[in-house]
Amino acid sequence: MWNKKDRLGSHVYVKGGAEAVELYKEAFGLEIKGSPTLDGDGNIWHCVLWKNGEEYLSVSEDKYLPGTLVKEYPRESRPVMLFEVEFDNEGDLIKAFELLSKGGNPCAGLKAEPWSELSCDVIDRFGVFWYLIVWKR
Repeated sequence: MWNKKDRLGSHVYVKGGAEAVELYKEAFGLEIKGSPTLDGDGNIWHCVLWKNGEEYLSVSEDKYLPGTLVKEYPRESRPVMLFEVEFDNEGDLIKAFELLSKGGNPCAGLKAEPWSELSCDVIDRFGVFWYLIVWKR
């Protein structure tokens, strides 16, 4: 049986962590509880974003991604993972798509698929790959 402790957490490491936090807050209606943990230079060491009282996404400056795990992220390579965000209405999806597309890659743009009212793939300016969807009802 699934319980809340068994959830999959999401954490992104990006250049420009503070800017990414503001983008994701606006795109997905998220909030910060308390204060993010900052380093001595004011960079985000760890910031948890919340939605409806639940953890949604954590963000850190890319320099905190352990060097033993990755050397340098090859930007030319295709993303190997995406974050799926489900929306209740097309207006909220379109808003998120427009915000995430600025300076990023809107991929094939907005589209309806056999399983969706509206969906899209978008890679934001931080290199994070998103799939946004309003499911067909």
